[in-house]
Amino acid sequence: MQSLRSEAEQQLRERAERLAAVLSQALARPLFDINSAAVASVVDASGATPEVLTLRVLAPGGAELASYVAPLGAPEAALRLRREIEFSDARQSYPVGAIELAFSRRQIDAELRRQIVGTVLANLLLALAIVLSIILVGRKAMRPFGDIQRALERLSQGHTDIELSGIGRQDQIGRLSGAVRSFRDTLTRLRHAEGALRQLNGELEQRIAERTQELTRSVRAAQDSQDKLQSIVDTALDAVVRIDLDGRIVGWNRQAEATFGWSREQALGRAVDTTIMPPRFRQEHRRGMQRFLDGGSGKVLDSRIEVYGLHRDGHEFPIELAITHVKLAEPGCFEFCAFIRDISERREREHKLLKANVLAEAANVAKSEFLANMSHEIRTPMSAIIGMAYLSLRTELTPKQRDYIGKIHRAALALLGIINDILDFSKIEAGRLDLEQVAFNLDDVLANVASVTAQRAAEKQLEYLFDVAPAVPRQLLGDPLRLGQVLINLVNNAVKFTASGELELRCTVLANEGGRVALRFAVRDTGIGMAPQDQAKLFRAFSQANGSTSREYGGTGLGLSISQRLVRLMGGEISVHSTPGQGSTFQFELAFALSGAAEPPAVLPAALNGARLLLVDDSPVALQILAEALAPLPLRLDRAGGGPEALAAIAAAERADDPYLLVLCDWLMPGLDGIALARRVRADATLRRPPGMVLVTAFGREEVQQQADDAGILGLLFKPIGQSALVDSLVALVAPPRATRAAGEPAVGPRYGARVLLVEDNPINQQIAAELMAVQGISVDVAGNGQEALERLRGAGPQAYALVLMDLEMPLLDGHAATRLLRQDHRFDALPVIAMTAHALADVRERCLEEGMQDYISKPVDPEQLFATLSRWLGGDFRPPAAAPF
Repeated sequence: MQSLRSEAEQQLRERAERLAAVLSQALARPLFDINSAAVASVVDASGATPEVLTLRVLAPGGAELASYVAPLGAPEAALRLRREIEFSDARQSYPVGAIELAFSRRQIDAELRRQIVGTVLANLLLALAIVLSIILVGRKAMRPFGDIQRALERLSQGHTDIELSGIGRQDQIGRLSGAVRSFRDTLTRLRHAEGALRQLNGELEQRIAERTQELTRSVRAAQDSQDKLQSIVDTALDAVVRIDLDGRIVGWNRQAEATFGWSREQALGRAVDTTIMPPRFRQEHRRGMQRFLDGGSGKVLDSRIEVYGLHRDGHEFPIELAITHVKLAEPGCFEFCAFIRDISERREREHKLLKANVLAEAANVAKSEFLANMSHEIRTPMSAIIGMAYLSLRTELTPKQRDYIGKIHRAALALLGIINDILDFSKIEAGRLDLEQVAFNLDDVLANVASVTAQRAAEKQLEYLFDVAPAVPRQLLGDPLRLGQVLINLVNNAVKFTASGELELRCTVLANEGGRVALRFAVRDTGIGMAPQDQAKLFRAFSQANGSTSREYGGTGLGLSISQRLVRLMGGEISVHSTPGQGSTFQFELAFALSGAAEPPAVLPAALNGARLLLVDDSPVALQILAEALAPLPLRLDRAGGGPEALAAIAAAERADDPYLLVLCDWLMPGLDGIALARRVRADATLRRPPGMVLVTAFGREEVQQQADDAGILGLLFKPIGQSALVDSLVALVAPPRATRAAGEPAVGPRYGARVLLVEDNPINQQIAAELMAVQGISVDVAGNGQEALERLRGAGPQAYALVLMDLEMPLLDGHAATRLLRQDHRFDALPVIAMTAHALADVRERCLEEGMQDYISKPVDPEQLFATLSRWLGGDFRPPAAAPF
């Protein structure tokens, strides 16, 4: 019995020692790294071993770091062990803690109790049997006692094959023999139980060994994961510093060593504030830590800030800092992880960039002032050249004089266009070009494009077409000036590179919903086209498809560059599709808000309601565009592709007693042109109701006018034709004629009673503006400076003048100061003051409006702009006389 207890005690101690050794090895590195998550993982894993009652992991000072207590119903006896834990590297060993292990004795003790109980019972039975045997021996024969004695001796020797002669007897010998046999059976069962116990003990040993191996693998995997994580952190480009709740450094990567000058061994365990923070930040750091521990919030957590760090050598440097809190495996435990980047070089670059920006801004200001001054100085003589040439062309001239002055006027306008391009390019480069958001009518913009570009297309006898679908909304919000500028540049560019053929400006709707419309504008020509390598540099400033010194086409190369930048400012992009020798198409898409203004209804006279019209043109494209423009009107339209086909259609309509009211025919058609067709129709005596003939042409306004009158043509339409202009022309052709003034009867209307004060110091500009307004019957008084203007106004009173045209730069008192002084006298609050200056920059216009001026006219004065401004403020209809009226 004592040997069984000793053997079980020895096995129990060996298993406990082996488990303690495994746990010490698994906990050495996490305790050295102060890795609470890994320590907790190892402690929790030990709970899978049923013999472990308690496990305590202690720090070198005795403080408990982690523990495991098995759930028990009642106290148990245990074998208790304590083992010190050391971590060794290549140089030395470090004490990192200890473990205290309580190993359960319950199973071993239970087995021993069973053995002891069995043995005691067996001995009792044996003693009883002996006593009984002695008694029986004394009463009966000695032989059965001999069998019993031999049987007991064999049983004591461990043999169970015994013979009992008293078995079956009913006396005491029989019972004693039965007891001996029962003892043998008990002993046999006890041996079987001992074998089973030994087998169970072996299986338990195997399970413990397997669990130990599994635990070892888990510890090794955790260690590998920790090593990999540390390798990843060490390769980070930012310094990574981990901090515990006490503000101590528990993680320090290689970049942190390079950034702050502390090695990992030196930094681990140090207070983070005294290690990497300048003294002025330390108190705030401690308050922030306490604030987070108290309330769970912090100012710098989960955000990036820029502060200063402290190097080991004592110098400070700028850093970018981001701090996060990391939850650990143990509930309620976490660490702080700081990601730190040295931004010294970036700060240096930013300082240099700021200095460069200041210098660039100063250069931009100087350039803007230079441009403003040069604009004023150049535009002043240009105003005289353009204005005088315009006035001269309105006088009686010989053909040669008209040719010379016309060329001077066109050359001056071309030079003005170059100056405007350079100014626009400079404003875009300086970021000073702002877009307007005003209500406008798209037809007005297209009409302006046509008026500016049609003459150049006519000079080259190009078929010039506008294709604007009726579905395109006309009332839009945007910048009409810049939209028109882009279209004019694209059309002029197409005219420049097209020797013959046709030119088309098309506008289509891409989307119309939610109060916004997306429009596509395209300008197509049949010119020289471009190769792909030329298209690549098309929108570069001062660049052209043919940039050699022998180039055939002139220009600065700014038009397309400016147009592209303007379109980008408006939210689009100009693209080009071109084939050498076949032509090019420039297109862009823009989104506009609808202004909300109602589209003006077409008011048609009764004569046009259901009227039959014949459209004649040899160009299918032009014929289709004209038919689409007239499609919304209550007209019946027919088409003819030439003069002979038109004559046949007119004759057929006459025979059907459904004649045409009007025939709109192109001028230059092969075989039978428009004028010849009109003469044939006029001379046809079979036509009881001959149609009215309207000639449509893109060029030759002067030379065709007389021929059209001789052929009996009612009127002329000049391509490109806008829909609104087309409707207005048809109404004018069929509407009842207005009453005419008798000869010598004075004209009436607001414009002939208008009196304007012109404030201008330049005599030439005085003459030009006065004569332009005199053409419209406007009375003009002239003041040479602002002081003289104020004296005239105050002397004449607020009702004397309907409008003031105010130059800005004048001696004694300039236009700015004169306007401010005038606005101080509230009697003149209702008097419009219009700025008229050679300054072309947007900030000058804004200044004028802020000082109390109502509008702005730039020099050189464009007669159409001047007359439009006068119409807007005087309430009349001031327009330059048409070159070729109906």
